[in-house]
Amino acid sequence: MSRCLVAQVAAGEVEAAAGLLHLWGASGVEIRDGSGLPPPGAAAVASGRAELRAWFSGEAEAARAGEALAARLSAALRVEPVEDEVWAESWKRHFHPLSIGRFHVAPPWDSKAPPGRIPIVLEPGLAFGTGSHATTALCLRALGTLLAREPGASVLDVGTGSGILAIAAALGGAGRVAGSDVDPVALRVAREGAERNGVGAAIELVPAGEEPDGPFQIVVANILANTLIDLAPRLSGRLAAGGTLLLSGLLHDQGPAVAKAFAGLHAAPPEIEAGWCLLTFRRPG
Repeated sequence: MSRCLVAQVAAGEVEAAAGLLHLWGASGVEIRDGSGLPPPGAAAVASGRAELRAWFSGEAEAARAGEALAARLSAALRVEPVEDEVWAESWKRHFHPLSIGRFHVAPPWDSKAPPGRIPIVLEPGLAFGTGSHATTALCLRALGTLLAREPGASVLDVGTGSGILAIAAALGGAGRVAGSDVDPVALRVAREGAERNGVGAAIELVPAGEEPDGPFQIVVANILANTLIDLAPRLSGRLAAGGTLLLSGLLHDQGPAVAKAFAGLHAAPPEIEAGWCLLTFRRPG
């Protein structure tokens, strides 16, 4: 049975809390901040506070995310059981189509893309990455721009999650595309998503640590700051001469520490959205 982690935080910390919950594996996050009427039977949120409801595949996952959130923010937490069928229907209320750069990310029940956009059909599930979070949106826009400039470029997506970035690469004109993740569930979800979008045969999906040697002209990693620092040698080692490295999954104040780990590459000015950061590097060549 799925679990819902309910977190009460200060209103000013809601964006950071929601992003962190996504990055720690939440299938989705609902925010109740008092701007509208609460659902029937639910108490109103106190002034200056916000309630986040984050869905996880099990109790252990929800508990780990709660501990991590409490270590960073002042939050009142509780975990509630949720029937999977209830969560599946709830997703349909909270996941809506999004146009991001060259791409249009949409659920299967509302998948028509506007003219000129590349459609990505994504079934909300257990893996992170629907495009709604700032880090994913930053990576999608940058990836689309790079591929428009360098059609046929090879792409490696480390920490693929739902597979959205690898799928976008394959649909957006990349040549060779590979993706990896530490989570077997994420790899399954990514494979299903690739098949749904007609690019199953175009994307090589492997467990983390088994990434192809490359080199790749574009390497993207939307993970966590500490993990990016740990992976710096591996990510840099997969990047081709003249290639571009896109890093996200980090808060803007974590950017300098991550950038320091990639000091051997040429850095572009960081892009900031909703307090989150995209770092872009290029290997001389």
